[in-house]
Amino acid sequence: MELMDPGVNGTGLMLNVTKLPKEEAKKFQRSLEQREYSSYISSLIPLQRSLPDVRLKGCHSLYTYLNLPETSVIIIFHNEHWSVLLRTIHSIMDNTPPHLIKEIILVDDASTDEVLKEPLEEYVSRFSKVQLLRAESRQGLIRARMMGFEQSTAPVAVFMDAHCECFPGWLEPLVTRIAENQSIITTPNLHGVDSESFKINEWGQRKNLGIPVLTFPNLFFTWSSMSEVERKKRKRETDPVRSPAMVGCVIAVSRSWFKKLGMFDPGLEIWGGENTELSIKTWLCGGGLEIIPCSNVAHMYHPHRPSEENDIRYKRNIARVSNVWLDKYKHFTDNYDGSIADYGDISDRIALRDSLKCHPFEFYLTHVYPDQFIPGNGIYTGPVRNVEVSFHCLDSGGGKHGDSVNILLYSCHGQGSQLWDLTERREIRTGGRCLDSEYGDNVVMRKCNGQRGNQEWHVVSLEGHVLLRSNGYCVGVTKNKSALVLEKCHNSPLQQWTWKQNRKPRIS
Repeated sequence: MELMDPGVNGTGLMLNVTKLPKEEAKKFQRSLEQREYSSYISSLIPLQRSLPDVRLKGCHSLYTYLNLPETSVIIIFHNEHWSVLLRTIHSIMDNTPPHLIKEIILVDDASTDEVLKEPLEEYVSRFSKVQLLRAESRQGLIRARMMGFEQSTAPVAVFMDAHCECFPGWLEPLVTRIAENQSIITTPNLHGVDSESFKINEWGQRKNLGIPVLTFPNLFFTWSSMSEVERKKRKRETDPVRSPAMVGCVIAVSRSWFKKLGMFDPGLEIWGGENTELSIKTWLCGGGLEIIPCSNVAHMYHPHRPSEENDIRYKRNIARVSNVWLDKYKHFTDNYDGSIADYGDISDRIALRDSLKCHPFEFYLTHVYPDQFIPGNGIYTGPVRNVEVSFHCLDSGGGKHGDSVNILLYSCHGQGSQLWDLTERREIRTGGRCLDSEYGDNVVMRKCNGQRGNQEWHVVSLEGHVLLRSNGYCVGVTKNKSALVLEKCHNSPLQQWTWKQNRKPRIS
């Protein structure tokens, strides 16, 4: 096996495992099973590898101001592979002006791997700015980050996962925006590190920049496209992008603002929900959250093994966040009533919110992300019943055809597949799928794309009933009354539906 500059410029390394010696093939497979990424491949790639300069045109000249506040970079690890952890550290030091880094604080969250004990201490001792803290017992990501923050001293803190790689010029844009406005939390444009080949996959930039948004009922994040309103506000592609939520793997925040916000909620356990809480409270309490397109960091997303214990713990965390910050909307989240897991005492968090005179969550929905979709809280919501065939409702349980699903009429039961919402983007959706009028006369379901077009519907009120219109045509029922059809509007009972109006639109 001959390897020429593996991983150079962010390239990956693909091995034909069948051609490896038997013992090596076992090591390769074992590495995937142990860490959910290929530490075997990672070990073959240098700890210091070059990454291409992917900055947008204009970024270089925007961030030449050298008089910026120093930064503490805080990295938590628990049995992270040696090569992955050290590549993260080297990428920070190799792609950052030295005067901007005051310290890199590594917090070992009770690792058991021997190589992360004395050998790691010896390796990092050569770097004057790297500190190593050890937790005596497992704290989890959230509390370990708090440990690192308490040890840090710089006016800006960057929380970074232990499996990241920084591109040239990554830090200056994040810190510059904080220097301009200390109540803004900044995040980079994130790219991906493939968990098997360690190839850097460059993700969208410019108009394709992904925006994290919250999903209900679990308050996790998903990627969405930039809204048209936000796009029109921006004069240049290099301008910061308002972001409703953050992923959490790389966060830059002013020390004073983070402390004012009460840092991470110390009642959150292990992992999950801390980025959601910080996203919501910075927006509600007078700050903001922005993606800085000129900053680029690659992060390795790797699957976490599901377990009932982790799921319960996550739902406990979400219950804490929703009961403190979501007001009446907490009812749309998991475990809001504590029936799955006790979310503990939240009185100090509510007192913090009161002392900061934060906005109600309605402010977030109106001013931060009006497009936020909350299942069960659509403009119209619930079952959609046909007037002529009154015992039949729209049902998403039809047969699949490629990436689409035929919509049927089915006996009304008012559960799951018959619960529909009309969103601010005029989507008619259930879960992550939307009604789509692309297929001639057929009405199908496809994955929601947020681009309106064939997924934009107009609900027209008609003396207690509604018409469902798309591109000037109305949703009706086929002659055999088993499926939907898109046809010229003639307002017959077969084209009329009963659907509960829940509220007025937040945006026009």
